[in-house]
Amino acid sequence: MAGGIIMDWKELGRRIVQVGAPLLGTALGGPGGAAVGSMVAGLFGAEPDNPADIYAKIQTNPDAVVRLRELELKHEEALQEIAVKRAQTETERELGVIREVNQTMREERKSEHWPQYSWRPFNGFAFPLAVICIYFVLPLAEMPVPVVPQWVWAGWLSILGVSAYHRGKEKRAEVGDANPGLAVGMINAIRGRS
Repeated sequence: MAGGIIMDWKELGRRIVQVGAPLLGTALGGPGGAAVGSMVAGLFGAEPDNPADIYAKIQTNPDAVVRLRELELKHEEALQEIAVKRAQTETERELGVIREVNQTMREERKSEHWPQYSWRPFNGFAFPLAVICIYFVLPLAEMPVPVVPQWVWAGWLSILGVSAYHRGKEKRAEVGDANPGLAVGMINAIRGRS
């Protein structure tokens, strides 16, 4: 541990980047970190498999920055290749994650699970049933009629209206109907469009 932080190759690499040897630090944090670490350890007489010891030796050496930069310049081409490969690997990993998320979203969109396809009909049946029960059945049964706030009805009807509109739009698209619907058709007719 260095200053309460567990020192591994990645952390050692991060600290070497801060010291002023970015290629060396990047290579240390990558897949070949141990190999690069043994080169750095050789510069400072540290244990080659111990990032904490390497960092401790770097901290106590007044010429550490110069020595690290010299090592970096000596192996610049190889270190650049390592940095490029690391960046490619990280990019490919991130792209893989993005592809998985996109595939999951596509599958969910295609899915026809019962909650997805039944919530519209459920609400469509539940709304008139609620109206009938509250305003007809309860009074006929001589039971108290609850006061339902207007916002409940307005919200429920809004949801039903929007879902019915979109469901109709989906169904028209499935059969290849390019008709935009009554409202849009009227607006287009008023504007003189066909």
